[in-house]
Amino acid sequence: MALSGDACTTTESPTENHARPGLHGLGPVAISFLVAAWSGMCGIGGGLFAVPILHYGYGLRLKESIPISLALVAASTIAGTLAEVAHTENALDGGIILVLVAGCLVGAPLGFRIAKRINARKLKVVFAVLLVLVGIRILGIAPAVFAAGANGEPTALLGPLDYGLAVIIGFTGGLVAPLLGIGGGLVAVPALMLGVPALGHLGARACSLAMATVTSTRSLVLYWRAGQLDLRQAGSFAVGAALGATLGVNLVHLEAVAEIAQKMLGVTLLVVALRFVFDLRRKHG
Repeated sequence: MALSGDACTTTESPTENHARPGLHGLGPVAISFLVAAWSGMCGIGGGLFAVPILHYGYGLRLKESIPISLALVAASTIAGTLAEVAHTENALDGGIILVLVAGCLVGAPLGFRIAKRINARKLKVVFAVLLVLVGIRILGIAPAVFAAGANGEPTALLGPLDYGLAVIIGFTGGLVAPLLGIGGGLVAVPALMLGVPALGHLGARACSLAMATVTSTRSLVLYWRAGQLDLRQAGSFAVGAALGATLGVNLVHLEAVAEIAQKMLGVTLLVVALRFVFDLRRKHG
């Protein structure tokens, strides 16, 4: 989920747009396909990868990259969730999804207000440390964890405390997203895996993707209504993302791939931590 006000109307001339032909065609489709496939297997939206690619790879300003990234995230999470629903062993838990969304929608507005007052630098330092610790923990979890939540009936294993914790996780994900510029899935997936182990990676991943369909679509609509979304630029990324997420979700249900996907999540958390360190060093310099 991204800051709903962190974008501006594109004012580039036709000449500048013509200088960036890579925004259309098969290139964006291929890139977004790979990003969404990885993200679908991990349970995150993909904005972590999309924004740097758009900014550094395609030369878009950060404020232009965010709405296009949201289009990728919305397409990947919607397609991934639909693929999960259609799978014979889907790991969705309606109750967990509901409380995650409720918590996230309450936490996000509060995060927006806090972002104007808090020292984001110190918060990034703390969060980077936590991501490293959690990433290492995720990488070290035994393969047996994958079996949890993989039978299509995770609700049978959950109790009131699990759902209560999921509310807190959703709230925290919504709270830190606008503070740190990250998606709620980066908080929800590892927190659900460690806090509600009955879900396992499959269940945590599926529920996080479903939650992100609400948060990303909500933000994307705000950009569209404000006239800050270029549908031509976003279209190719959205198509590739939908295809990639569908593949990723179906792959992660394969037993051999599920274990790899958990490792991918751990690596992703460490990459985010390194990105925070890079941002802090660059601003300090």
